[in-house]
Amino acid sequence: MAATAGELRHKIELQVRSLVDDGYGNEIAGPFETQATVHAKFHYLRGGEEVFAGRLAGKQPAIVTVRSIVATRALTTSWRILTTDGEAWNIRSITDPDGRRAWLEILAEKGVAT
Repeated sequence: MAATAGELRHKIELQVRSLVDDGYGNEIAGPFETQATVHAKFHYLRGGEEVFAGRLAGKQPAIVTVRSIVATRALTTSWRILTTDGEAWNIRSITDPDGRRAWLEILAEKGVAT
């Protein structure tokens, strides 16, 4: 389900953990750093047993649609989404819904440890 430009109502930050030196010559995961800010459409998932079980555990899954640009094509499941209200969303999967490289759909989940 492709989005239109008018449906991209949410501004989100795409973040990835930086690698930092632990003082002993080892690189470890550091804080999240914003790599890009883009507009997105959120479609909250509703049905299904897994969705209901997640809600009971305080999790909220959603499909986040963004334009396929250089910054969004770099996304992996190790990144996260940060919304303007400060909510962090873990990225579970990323797909190109129609194969045309115009849009990306990100299955994201809020309410889980990052």
